[in-house]
Parts: sequence; C-alpha cells; structure tokens
Amino acid sequence: MEVGIFVVDGVGELGLGALHGAFGTANVLRRELDNPPAAWNVHTVSLGSSVRTGSGNTIQTIPLSEVSASFDALAVAAVNVLDPEPLVALVSDPANAWLLDRIRSAYEQGVHLAAACTGTFFLAEAGVLDGSPATTSWWLGGSFRGRYPGVDLDERSIVCHGDGITTAGASLSHMDMALSLVYRTSPELAEQTRRYLAIEGRASQAPYAIPEVVARGNPLIVGYERWVREHISGQFLISTAARELGVTERSLQRATRAALGMSPKDFADDIRLDRATRLLRTTGLTVEAVAREVGYVNASALRALARRRRGMSLAEIRAQRIPG
Repeated sequence: MEVGIFVVDGVGELGLGALHGAFGTANVLRRELDNPPAAWNVHTVSLGSSVRTGSGNTIQTIPLSEVSASFDALAVAAVNVLDPEPLVALVSDPANAWLLDRIRSAYEQGVHLAAACTGTFFLAEAGVLDGSPATTSWWLGGSFRGRYPGVDLDERSIVCHGDGITTAGASLSHMDMALSLVYRTSPELAEQTRRYLAIEGRASQAPYAIPEVVARGNPLIVGYERWVREHISGQFLISTAARELGVTERSLQRATRAALGMSPKDFADDIRLDRATRLLRTTGLTVEAVAREVGYVNASALRALARRRRGMSLAEIRAQRIPG
C-alpha cells in the first residue's frame, strides 16, 4: 500500500508524527497475522526537498518532481495554524496551489484522499469535499461552514467517511484517520494496532469542544455565549436572551444554525454541560450540587443531558479527570 503524506511549510509535528506512528506500528504488527495485508509504504512529499514545521524544525521530504509511485492513498497533514483567518490565507496562497492541483488530480484518478484537523481545509479548498460528508477540528467548524457551504460538515465527528475521502478532527485524530485507512485493508490489524497504541474508541469531538472558543468570529454568538454563562445557574427562555442581546429570537436561531449547525437551545445545553464537566473534574462537589450550579433543580436532568449529548454517565465524565 503506497501512501503519500503531503506537507507544506508550517506542518504540525504532532499530526505528522501520529500518522507515521500509526502506519509504522501497523507495519510491525502485520507480521503477527496469519494472513497479513500488504505493508504500508509511507512517503512524505512536499514541493521541494524539505519543509519547516510550525515549531521551526526542518523535515526532509521527497520533492514532488521525484515522485514516481502511484499512491493508493494521499493524506494531507495538518498545519500548525489554529486561527481561521491565517489558515484560510495559507490554503489559498498561490505558493500552495501545487498541493490543491495534486489533490484534484488524485481525486480524478480514484486515489483515496484523507486529511485531519487543519489539513481538511486543503481538501475543501481544492473542491473535492463539495457534496460530501466531512469533519474538521471542532473549533474551526464555523469558519469552515462559512467558506465551504457545499460540504456536509459535522465537526462533532472524530472521523467522517465520504466517497473515497476520509476526514478527521483535531490533532490526535490523525491517528484515528490512519487506523481507519488500515481498517479498510484489515480490520484485525487495525484493532491490534489500536490496542498497542492504547487509543480509545472515540466517535465524537463534542466532549473536547470549548463553547467560548466555538463562539469566536461571530459577535452575536459571542454575546449569547457570555449571556448564557452569566445566567447559567437559573432557568431562562431563549427569547429573553435574544431580547437582551437586541435581536429577535429568529435572528439568533439563524445565527447559531449558520455558524454552529445547531439551535440556541442546543448551544446553551453544550455550555451547561461544559461547565458541569469542569466542575465534576476539578472539584469535589456532589452531582446534585453541580446540577444546581448549571441551572437544574435536580441531578436527573443533568444526567439525561450527559447521556443525550455525550453518551456518558456523570460518573464516567468525572472519572476522565487528569490524574494528579
């Protein structure tokens, strides 16, 4: 299996390392299988012979002009640019047009395409994601949705599969993406690799999303997010929030739907659950006390919200705190 990992200046070392680590581990473990799939031959490709990473280090690459292999999969590694405006400037920079052209050419030839985190913007900019389901980093959903309205975006997903295209979410989702490509040739090898790498089966980015970060870029949504946090311990109507923000409820509905892909109520629920999660993981408050802090008269409503939005119990959420 020939895999080309395409990189540009500013590439993120974490994502690139995750791709190499996952494919490298799969290559070692494939020898333990009775009927092993073909090895993964991974080539790191750029326009020249090297790139500078986002951390300032130099990585040696295969120049595009010297690529002779016919790739089975082409993956675009993320760049270490977290803010939407400079990211869009980077993917649309004429200096990176060669990569967009290569993506389009590979797509026309039926090569499987893949990208994770900020790398998904290159696929979208090339136009190959139009009409396809896709995901991206959770904090970039609003900007992605605004620039590429033809993409069926679900930034809550860790990995999303389209027709011949795999996209994945934030940073370490590069590893999930690589495992999904391994799975296409050998589910057994993918499972074995996952266990050696101690990667939990993750389906959603929702538990990692930070509402105040998600709201950035839209003044109305920023104001709404702050308003909800200021009133989080009480009961309130969406119409009240809209009125105090100086807009109609319908305008608020349109704004959250366009930028976040959800209703104001769902976003308020995410804000409540985010606050509850922080309290559960950083304090010794009882579940009942946490529920009151985020506007619920009893813990059962908070438990139901956690199940509905995270697929987890409150005990499971609390158990995920960072070991001290």
